[in-house]
Amino acid sequence: MRASLPRIFQNYVCIMALTGLAWLYYHYNPHYQQYFSSTHRWPWFSVSDQQLLNNAFWVLAVIFPFYYATLPDSHVTKSRLVWRALVALPKRLPTADEKNALLATAVKFFFLPLMLAWFFANGANFLGQVQQFWSTGSLFPHGYWMVFYLILFIDVAFFLLAYTVEHPRLDNEIRSVDPTLLGWVVALLCYPPFNGMTNQVLGWYSSDYPGFQTAWLQYVAGSVMLLLMTIYVWATVALNLKASNLTHRGIVTHGPYAYIRHPAYLAKNLAWWVGALPILARQYQQGFGEFLFALFCVLTWSLIYYLRAITEERHLSFDPVYREYCSRVPRFWIARQLPGRSGSGQR
Repeated sequence: MRASLPRIFQNYVCIMALTGLAWLYYHYNPHYQQYFSSTHRWPWFSVSDQQLLNNAFWVLAVIFPFYYATLPDSHVTKSRLVWRALVALPKRLPTADEKNALLATAVKFFFLPLMLAWFFANGANFLGQVQQFWSTGSLFPHGYWMVFYLILFIDVAFFLLAYTVEHPRLDNEIRSVDPTLLGWVVALLCYPPFNGMTNQVLGWYSSDYPGFQTAWLQYVAGSVMLLLMTIYVWATVALNLKASNLTHRGIVTHGPYAYIRHPAYLAKNLAWWVGALPILARQYQQGFGEFLFALFCVLTWSLIYYLRAITEERHLSFDPVYREYCSRVPRFWIARQLPGRSGSGQR
């Protein structure tokens, strides 16, 4: 059933009002004015974060009518549910559907600008390292960084697209959002601006580049880190258009999620531990107390991701299919006898 023009217009007004409020927030918030102040130089053009946000607003303004034209009038969009809840708020609390729409909108508006900026930043860094590698032929550091930024570029590209595109025909609509405070806290602690506060408390005793002084150790550690990051991005590719944080968008039945429930978290943290080894060694040389504090901080970062895994499982466990999946697929460690290729994954 085709959408009617009045319903397309209604949906368009609702989403553009929300998008406009989000643009104003990111454009005038002092923290984000500072955070989104970088300029990304690609071989063909240069673009600043603020330009990206401005251009994204107008691109969405053009695309939204065509998107809503693909939805039948019977489909109640999340933007309409949000405004329905806000208008009725003085009289009543939001319904379950309205609460889900409010949380889903908050998730998208928080993560989308970050993914957009990181997409262009990682792309520019990757192309810059390609030029450096081409001119020097150096595997370390330029070859390493070239592959590392390519992995991050692919990862963020999938998340950017998944956060942007949600449609019934793609079977990737947000069915529910984690309603718990702990789930949101442990997730947001890993992203700006909140990870800045986490870093102030814990510091950062790892590195994306293995800083060993011995060449062969650096090569081995770098290869292991790239392998782990490849598993990390493999998990993202497996999620495809269902990739997002704090949400349930359906069951994933292929890729690394067929073997463990949290391959991305495990691979990322193991890579951080490899990157932390030379730093921990230097801290040990400075004193046993410094070593213990650095070790505590790295362990605490891993604990945060463990809590993310636990809260996500608690959220997804409302789905009986996920509960059955958990009964067959281990959380972090591959069982001796591998389970069947079915399950769920959340990034």
